[in-house]
Amino acid sequence: MASTTFNIFDTLKTRSVLEVFALIPRVIGFMWRSAPLLLAATSVLRVIAAVTPAIMLWFMKVIVDRVVESLGSPIDWFYILLPIFVITAIRLGNALLSQLNSIWTHILTERVYSSAHAQLLDKAGSLDIAFFEAPQFYDRLTQARRNIFRIQSVADGVPRFLQQFLSLAAVFGLLTILHPLAVLLLIVMTLPRIYYEGYTARRRFDMETEMIRNYRSSDYYGDLPTQREKIKEIRIFGLKQFLVDRFFKFRDIIVRTIIKLNIRFLKLDLSINNLPTIGIALIWAYAVYRTALGELSVGSLTMVVTAAQTAVTSLQGLIGSGGRLFQNTLFITRFFELLDLDPKSISGALEPPRAKSPIKVPSPIRRGIELKNVSFVYPGTEAEILKDVSFSIPVGTKLAIVGENGAGKTTLIKLLVRFYDPTTGSVSLDRVDYRDYELQDIRGSISAVFQDFVHYHLSASDNIGIGNVKHLTNRDVILDASKKAGAHEFVSKLPKEYDTILGKTFDEGVDLSGGEWQNLAIARAFMSESQILFLDEPTAALDAFGEAALYDRFARLTENKTVIFISHRFSTVRMADTIVVVEDGRIIEQGSHEELMDLDGKYRLMFTTQAERYA
Repeated sequence: MASTTFNIFDTLKTRSVLEVFALIPRVIGFMWRSAPLLLAATSVLRVIAAVTPAIMLWFMKVIVDRVVESLGSPIDWFYILLPIFVITAIRLGNALLSQLNSIWTHILTERVYSSAHAQLLDKAGSLDIAFFEAPQFYDRLTQARRNIFRIQSVADGVPRFLQQFLSLAAVFGLLTILHPLAVLLLIVMTLPRIYYEGYTARRRFDMETEMIRNYRSSDYYGDLPTQREKIKEIRIFGLKQFLVDRFFKFRDIIVRTIIKLNIRFLKLDLSINNLPTIGIALIWAYAVYRTALGELSVGSLTMVVTAAQTAVTSLQGLIGSGGRLFQNTLFITRFFELLDLDPKSISGALEPPRAKSPIKVPSPIRRGIELKNVSFVYPGTEAEILKDVSFSIPVGTKLAIVGENGAGKTTLIKLLVRFYDPTTGSVSLDRVDYRDYELQDIRGSISAVFQDFVHYHLSASDNIGIGNVKHLTNRDVILDASKKAGAHEFVSKLPKEYDTILGKTFDEGVDLSGGEWQNLAIARAFMSESQILFLDEPTAALDAFGEAALYDRFARLTENKTVIFISHRFSTVRMADTIVVVEDGRIIEQGSHEELMDLDGKYRLMFTTQAERYA
């Protein structure tokens, strides 16, 4: 860790129009990998829909011309009605294809949305812990998740844009019958709209980026009253109105910003909206003039008048589609920036193995763990949490870490499981620096139970089995871990035993006591085939009897394993082979319970103080 400042998104910059549109092939490729056949099918249907308006306009011209030709002559009804039948068939076919396209597009959207979320989850799961302690990361993650739907919008917008372009090209072709300059006139009259669409897209993107912290804050306050684990405290302290007020405080900031932005857009829109109407009027006047001179047929006049209106509508639609395509692609840059995020782009990110061929963690571990002159500063802060810490943990040792709150005990565990690397100094396993091993190899050699363990609202079996997913469906292994942790007794009494869904999120879910949830977390640790076990306050939710029974089992079941644990209960701590006392980030005492009692220092003071409370 060379720095204590976050540089997580320093590389983000305002992208040019070309840079934004350059992302479109990547979006299309992403969709192609998600659902190739659906993407191809919907694209073909859009091309068909694109040429339909021009074909229908042509047949309208044919109908008018044939009616005019028939005036004063015997009527050939088949000759006149055939174009009408063709137009009707085109309309019916177009309606059917439109419905089919709607269904396929909906399915495509769901496929792409699922694929995008899966990639986002995969990326989040591959990033170091340091990212999840950076507010900037949550800003970008929120913006990426808010705009995942735009992947489909971009992919849908490309064929829509091409459809409108082809449709416009066909209509422009009809207008050239009047004069080629008619096309140029309409294009010139709609040029300001191109600026408008680009400007509004950029400003909306900038607004969301500037407001993302307000979006996150409103989401936070809005979610709190809906979370079951928060309800009791919200009720007891009467926080409902406080949370509602806070929610609206941030929503009001967002809404006022949006209103101001849209008023600005409206003024700009009104100033450029009437230009195409002037262009249409000029074309109509010229078409009538040429018809009066006999240079255009009545059918051609009808076609040109309709084509001019259709051309303006199509041109505005094309520019609008281009603007939305630009806007959606601009927003989706946040999604791809997150996928492309360099794991080393944040201070505190773990270093890759230094050796060209990373060393495998030995099995069995022969010597143990050693910390040499370890100091640590959390990324983005300046306070030194650990200061020149040195001690060793021989293989098979049961080591307890004790100290007052904020002394650095949990931080020490975070370094030992390699959530972070030391700022200075080293942590080694069997005399090899942690940074010379593959990270996953180290993680595969350890297991842990943290004080803020997760309540998974899954089946009891899955709650235990995820401790070692390769045995997720192996009921014998799960039962063994459950019995070791003392969980089997209460799980066997659940309505569906190990198949019972836990928690209140889903139907038929059964909630557990704090101690029972903790027993499941400990059972997960027993699922692991690890050689080292870390326990951060593993019995905080257990009563004294449950704690004593658990540690008796630990002593028997981890006889050949290295166990490092944090506990504030000295009746438990005294069972350790070695006790390390941490104060203000330093190791101030180290030894067995008896040795530290004889030392008559900090440990003895803490032990006797707690013992007196139970006397």
